[in-house]
Amino acid sequence: MFDKLFSKKSIQDAFWDWFKKNNDAIFHFERNQDFLFRILKTELNKIHSDLVFEFSPILEDGKREFVISADGNKSVFPIVKDLVEKAPNLDKWHIVAFRQPRKGITQISYDNLIVNFEDVFFRFGKDNGQIALELNIRGFYEAPEWTGAAFILLDNVLGEYYTEMSLSRIDKKLLDEQDVKQLYPITDLPKIVQDYYSEWNN
Repeated sequence: MFDKLFSKKSIQDAFWDWFKKNNDAIFHFERNQDFLFRILKTELNKIHSDLVFEFSPILEDGKREFVISADGNKSVFPIVKDLVEKAPNLDKWHIVAFRQPRKGITQISYDNLIVNFEDVFFRFGKDNGQIALELNIRGFYEAPEWTGAAFILLDNVLGEYYTEMSLSRIDKKLLDEQDVKQLYPITDLPKIVQDYYSEWNN
């Protein structure tokens, strides 16, 4: 057990050592994006094969966000947390665990789908500390790509962590326009999740 713990720690430290050494090239990844992204994915895969990453544009403070994600795999969440907690302080970077909610996003695209937030409504039920969610989507039809689109949508609204940890189930159906007044717009979901978390934990 101790050997395993020390091995895990050394792999994480080795990743951050590599990241620091290549800090400038990674920050300016657009200069050689395909190569750098391939190498970065290889280095992350040494820790776990399901780890993925995202970069933000350069922010007003001159830094970028480096987002480390479990790509929705809940079993990998502790690995993401551990890796981010072990990140060194880096002048050019904000190291972020999990995909975060994105303010100002009103549309997502996935595969051949384009989904506008204004076309998505929901109802919910309380389910032992989690929420059972029913998405009512204008233009929905039964197809595999809607599963991926729903998760991308929820990641943008709630963030990856709360999408996986706060929702017990996600059902999808075609919106009946007559039901709109009885449903919540998707942008209300973060407040409902937060209110239920507060209620459940008090």
